[in-house]
Amino acid sequence: MAREQAPDPFGGEYAAVSTPDAWHVLSLLCFLAALGARFLAALMPGNPRGYFFYRPMLTAFLVPAFAVVGILFGLLGLRKPETRSAARLALALNGVVLFLSALAIGAFFYILPD
Repeated sequence: MAREQAPDPFGGEYAAVSTPDAWHVLSLLCFLAALGARFLAALMPGNPRGYFFYRPMLTAFLVPAFAVVGILFGLLGLRKPETRSAARLALALNGVVLFLSALAIGAFFYILPD
């Protein structure tokens, strides 16, 4: 009777994700950081008047910055066939965030009084 081999805990689907394989994961983390940019900006210590940007302005520009970095990571993730579908999802999510944040910033500057 043939005995089944137990999966190797240090390889295969249970292997640790290395950085060259994790571009799609980093892209999705940038998407999550863009969603949580308001809370990340709130973690800044000190009085907001002492900074160049107020926290709402910092949040407004952190969101597209995280989305652009996420798109770059997603494009790097497209190179590997194994992670291509997750990288496409990450690119789509970061693209939507970038489009909506650009629309919001554009609307803000459009309604800003002269």
